[in-house]
Amino acid sequence: ILLSFLVVVQPLIAEPSYSQSLTSITESDIHTMLNAMDKAARKRNIAGMIAPWADDIKLKMTIVNKGSEKESVVYLTKDQFVSNTRQVMRRTISYQLERKNTRIKIYDDTTATVTYELYETFKFRQGTLRASSSDVMYVSLRNGKLVITSMETRARLY
Repeated sequence: ILLSFLVVVQPLIAEPSYSQSLTSITESDIHTMLNAMDKAARKRNIAGMIAPWADDIKLKMTIVNKGSEKESVVYLTKDQFVSNTRQVMRRTISYQLERKNTRIKIYDDTTATVTYELYETFKFRQGTLRASSSDVMYVSLRNGKLVITSMETRARLY
């Protein structure tokens, strides 16, 4: 059960739609992707959340549980994320998120680092889980599309 909760804290991502191939990454492209992420997450659209992920994406989550200062580090594959997220979303009655303090740094027009804070609330029959996280997302341009190659999350559960 804990792993399922941990996985949901991971930023949820959806792919932006483009009518043509991109030749460089812009802040506008990143913001479009982030807005699509938030929309897919609110709709619990898992396929949309992971659409821009590379098949070999590296997911690292560092979690601090409620009432503890002990950290747990979890590494997940794309398939593990999907499986755990499905389990959690089936049990979730309602879900809310708010993204703040987004910073984008673009390197050589084909790679970017995106940092932000994510505040999430999950309501279950058993109670409410709140999480706040600081996230770092690595984005590359591959075949004219934005691709998430790595994500690191440091989350605290309340």
